[in-house]
Amino acid sequence: MTKLKIPIFHPDGKLIRLWEILIVSITVYNAFLIPFSISFQKRFDGIWILLYLIGDAILIADIFLRFHLGYFDYGEYIKDPKKIAKRYRSQLLSRHLIASFPGDLIPQIWHSNSLFIVALWRLPRLLRLPQFYRVFNKWEININIDPTLIRMCKLLISIALITHWVACGWFFIGSLESNFQESWLIKESLESASIRAQYITCLYWAITTLTTVGYGDIAPSTEIERIFTLMVMFLGISMYAYTIGNVSSLISNLDAAKARYRQKLDQMKIYMRENKIPHKLQQKIGEYYQYIWIENRYLRDYDILEELPYPLKTKLALQLHKEVIEKVPIFKGSTPQFIEEIVMALKPEILPPNEYIIREGNLGNEMYFLKRGLVQVFSEKTGSIYGNMEAGTFFGEIALVYKQQRTTSILTLTYCELFVLHKDDFQKVLEHYPDFASHVIKIAKERYETKHRE
Repeated sequence: MTKLKIPIFHPDGKLIRLWEILIVSITVYNAFLIPFSISFQKRFDGIWILLYLIGDAILIADIFLRFHLGYFDYGEYIKDPKKIAKRYRSQLLSRHLIASFPGDLIPQIWHSNSLFIVALWRLPRLLRLPQFYRVFNKWEININIDPTLIRMCKLLISIALITHWVACGWFFIGSLESNFQESWLIKESLESASIRAQYITCLYWAITTLTTVGYGDIAPSTEIERIFTLMVMFLGISMYAYTIGNVSSLISNLDAAKARYRQKLDQMKIYMRENKIPHKLQQKIGEYYQYIWIENRYLRDYDILEELPYPLKTKLALQLHKEVIEKVPIFKGSTPQFIEEIVMALKPEILPPNEYIIREGNLGNEMYFLKRGLVQVFSEKTGSIYGNMEAGTFFGEIALVYKQQRTTSILTLTYCELFVLHKDDFQKVLEHYPDFASHVIKIAKERYETKHRE
């Protein structure tokens, strides 16, 4: 009988992401329900018991999964089962075992009728809460998810949990004090009210106290209640500062790009106004900046590539432009290294409508790759229109090899995003590949002769 071999799962795999969502959901579910069960001593039947059992089973399964979950150590992906097991045993295994222990079965075996004792035995499940924050922190640095959205979700869940815990604590203290003296529960005539009414009242008190509003319509009656209220007030002050700071940071991050855009636009307006630039040109430049912001908001800061190390910068540039480069006839048959250097020599350029890219009769020193937009090819001398070119096309490649005048004009019909390859940059790349240089010149010569025969 062959032994079942469990594979090592990649920590960023789709299956693990779904599993993390499941673990976070169970952890938050326990964090809400367990304190509620302890404070209100509410018995959950039917679907709630089923959810409890499923949650416990998943938490136990998670322990086994952790022995087959790879990890990164200073950028190195570790998938050795022995190293994975050693790391898990030294860090989280003991905590996860305690959190997954079905302790609530013990009082039930003893036939204990105390809902408080049964719920109390489930309290170790909350040891999983740090995992909730670790998963969210991992999601924040995941480039496939908006980090601002993740931070906002984490903040909202944290606030909701704290508010819920304070509400449960307020009711728990009121219930205990009711056995000895007049507590806030007796004072508000809520000791015999429905759990729903009790919880809503407690939640109302928790929110008003944590937000330091404190309307005073529900006030502490005993010394312990006053001490608890003071603690919640101090917690509320800290939460208020923490929440305001985080929300301000999130809003500033959301608006950072827009602020940079406005600053550039304002500087340009002041510059044009001081130099008495004609209004029509000012309007055209303003529309250009507006296009950069609206249509190109994630691509406009090309300088971000400069912050990357050269190997990563090359891979990113290749991913973006390799297909366009390989379509050029004079580059066919080139090595991957040659393509890499050509890609790195490209310069981005954005032009508004009705601007010349190439002017008939001018000396050509560059070729162009059209990434987005529409251009028209025509002759100014004869007035003939040869057609339009769309995204994915290229033109002007003969100018990289031969020194000649442009034979046609090319005009932008829309906003166009282009990549320009200058002749000087191209010649520098060819110097590194002398064998391929002769091949390029041969193809360029054939295309040049064919074009002039036509």
